[in-house]
Amino acid sequence: MTNEQKTEFMQTKVMPHMGELFTAFDAKKFDDPKCQTCHGKGAMEGEFKMPNAELPKLSTTGKFEEEMKKKPDMTKFMMEKVTPEMAKLLNMEPYNPETKEGFGCFNCHQPKK
Repeated sequence: MTNEQKTEFMQTKVMPHMGELFTAFDAKKFDDPKCQTCHGKGAMEGEFKMPNAELPKLSTTGKFEEEMKKKPDMTKFMMEKVTPEMAKLLNMEPYNPETKEGFGCFNCHQPKK
């Protein structure tokens, strides 16, 4: 896919669907989802590198227990809605911990060090 095709796909498929999901989850926090919501400030200059260092860093141990303690609703939303929907949109299998393949949390978020 060319950069132009990727941009069109993100604008016409990903943003409308994922923006709607985020707004339905928290209309106050995600009242106007934009490219920067996931891609960070660099999106304003055309930089869409993922995983994005501006997103919360995630624990690599356990099953996101740390995140579940701090933000259970957000963590469940990300695991149950965002990750599976992005996998579908990108025509990828969801992440499989046994094979370490597929779309998962660390496609967008960096691990804590």
